Amino acid sequence: MFKLLRRFPVRFLGLCVAGLLLACSGAAWADGDQGRRLLTFTLENDFFVGEDNGYTNGLGLIWARGGLTEFDDSVPSWLRAIGNRLYIGTMADKRRAISFSLAQVMQTPNDLARSDLIRNEAPYLGMLLASANLHAFDARVADTLSLTLGVAGPVSGGETLQKLAHDILGSEDPKGWSNQVKNEVVFQVRVERLWRLAALQSDGGLGLDVIGIGQAAVGTVRSNLVSGLSLRYGRALERSFPAATVMPGREVNPLAGSAERSWSLFFNLLGAYVANDIAIDGNTFRDSHSVPLKHWQGMAVVGLSYSFGHWAVLLSAVQTTDHYENQPDPTRFGSLSLTYAY
Repeated sequence: MFKLLRRFPVRFLGLCVAGLLLACSGAAWADGDQGRRLLTFTLENDFFVGEDNGYTNGLGLIWARGGLTEFDDSVPSWLRAIGNRLYIGTMADKRRAISFSLAQVMQTPNDLARSDLIRNEAPYLGMLLASANLHAFDARVADTLSLTLGVAGPVSGGETLQKLAHDILGSEDPKGWSNQVKNEVVFQVRVERLWRLAALQSDGGLGLDVIGIGQAAVGTVRSNLVSGLSLRYGRALERSFPAATVMPGREVNPLAGSAERSWSLFFNLLGAYVANDIAIDGNTFRDSHSVPLKHWQGMAVVGLSYSFGHWAVLLSAVQTTDHYENQPDPTRFGSLSLTYAY
């Protein structure tokens, strides 16, 4: 939920896995954390990894609640009706959680000084995305069902927000927004499953684990199949396992509010088949600029998280393979997430 790098295909809300993706998933709460709420703010930018090929920024806000054994009356009725009729609400012996996210994402070509259409680069894109997420998990398996609805195009406010940020920072004024993707309602349905495949823990509380990741998404934001592995080293890994998703920086950090200080280092390696991506293909129901999508894609994510008191912070860096033919520069960006538990 979240930012895209200039060329970074939107996933969720994850998206990306971006489509984006904007989306938020995976929240873990220990048995004693009944009713705990978490609030996460996320900022993504290529500035974090030393890039500056045209400012592009993304913001995400996520609220989550755990401590549920079922999707009860505390869950909005429309979301409860969906969850309790599907696998996410009917699996036995699971703990459950809900989360909601709101994200503003922007994408621009490299050369912000050009006002003409840059035909060999992905289009200007702004999106405003809202996601509702249902989570079910135990000690070994974690599932997420995410529903995303939003708008792409001028109505998303991407141009206004980027120009305002550039005015404040004294950066170059982007002149090509007249070529952006046109106004369109967008959506995505995403399912994700994590498997804790192996875990080792020392007497001192430090541990190492390996997590399998599988994801499928369909929608006009992005449709994809993703699989991969996450390797983690740190303390209290069993508590944070359901948040070890494709893009950990886009999730609530469940270690916020833990009694003990906890930390972890992680490395994710993922492969994806992408059927469609609005950040590359342009509008679904209207004519707009597009470039040839590369269907087979890869992504590596490295980062660290640290929790103290009611707070948790997560830093990560992302490197992906090209998302379209003849992409001029590789896609790299960093993410900073701050979570507060109350």
